[in-house]
Amino acid sequence: MIHLQNLQKEYIVNKKSVPALKQIDLTIEKGQIFGIIGHSGAGKSTLIRCINLLEEPTQGSVIVDGVDLTRLSKKALQEERRHIGMIFQHFNLLSSATIFENIAFPLRLAKKDKGEIDRKVTELLELVGLTEHRNKYPAQLSGGQKQRVGIARALANDPKVLLCDEATSALDPMTTQSILKLLADINKKLGLTIVLITHEMQVIRDICDRVAVIDGGYIVEDGPVAEVFLSPQQPITKEFVAQVSDFEIPAELLASYGRMATDERANHRVVQVSFLGDTTFQPLMFEVLHSEDLTFNILHGTISRMKDTPYGRLVIELQGDKAVLDRSVELFRERGLDVEVML
Repeated sequence: MIHLQNLQKEYIVNKKSVPALKQIDLTIEKGQIFGIIGHSGAGKSTLIRCINLLEEPTQGSVIVDGVDLTRLSKKALQEERRHIGMIFQHFNLLSSATIFENIAFPLRLAKKDKGEIDRKVTELLELVGLTEHRNKYPAQLSGGQKQRVGIARALANDPKVLLCDEATSALDPMTTQSILKLLADINKKLGLTIVLITHEMQVIRDICDRVAVIDGGYIVEDGPVAEVFLSPQQPITKEFVAQVSDFEIPAELLASYGRMATDERANHRVVQVSFLGDTTFQPLMFEVLHSEDLTFNILHGTISRMKDTPYGRLVIELQGDKAVLDRSVELFRERGLDVEVML
């Protein structure tokens, strides 16, 4: 659906070239909610604005639904942009126009007739839950309601892609959740491809299918959210995951096992077992432990969700013969569980 190939962007500052994006290669599939996360200044806003060519790349290709936007004339690019909606952190609404007129604005630019405009705006107001606010002005709405207007306006021309530029950064946590739920519902109902940028891992965990981590203008990590969240590879990714981690093994627990005598440790294992998807609710560990001559003790654990996917982690102490301990760890892995031997 969206292919970014060797994308690079440089700015000229005081007659010197300053790189903002470096050798970006990304593929975003149709119907995905794709997140791009990074700190301020990492290049994420520049990247998302290159997708609709609000920022013109210095080098590389931007292919959206089979069309290379970088090769189009200004007129052809303007037409293709009608298929790419965008919402912004600070809403960018027309303060002197009613909610109805704000949503109707792109339809009027597209020279749609009055009947079609009335029908489409009414439909969008219902979709975003603002039917009773159609004749109000932006100043009369809350931040969350303003963002719903921005979403409705972005959907007016039936886009194939919706770009979200820090769409929830100016909102409180409860309102953020309502906007994320709305975006997820729109994604399912309309089959819309959504690309969002954020500096909050909670947003990525709640709504995205895949995530790319950008740092210093480079994509340093890219993959399914569950995979990146449970097994982050880069230091910056680990930093973002730590923002929302609901699983932290108490240091005193590890220290107590670290003080064990060497011969005592031989018959002990402390392992962390991670579950993902359907395995979260299956008795896989029970099957292994029940079949082996082991005693075990659950030391720490949690179950949570990433978007629609359940996941869980347990830290357990296993005691028994060394060979049985080693065999049990392998049996866990054979059943699709991710196992880390901690001690």
